[in-house]
Amino acid sequence: ANWSMFDQAFGPEISVQPNPASTWAAFNYTLREKGVLRLNDVSGKCVHEIELPAEQGQYVWDTRSVKAGVYIYTLQTNGLSKSGKLIIR
Repeated sequence: ANWSMFDQAFGPEISVQPNPASTWAAFNYTLREKGVLRLNDVSGKCVHEIELPAEQGQYVWDTRSVKAGVYIYTLQTNGLSKSGKLIIR
């Protein structure tokens, strides 16, 4: 089985703009079932978490409450996940 193709067909989709961000970051996502968006700092500490509905949408995160640095975002749904890196200035 080719898990990469499976993830592309059934897994969540997510992108973030702008990247790097300074005051806010907009996450554009597509989910077949509800999911959870987690943002972790580079040490692995969760700095923000939100449940998202099953649909195509956008979530805007106010980044002014966190320190400048590199963050890892992960969108999880039904055992599948998609991750990426976000830089905050």
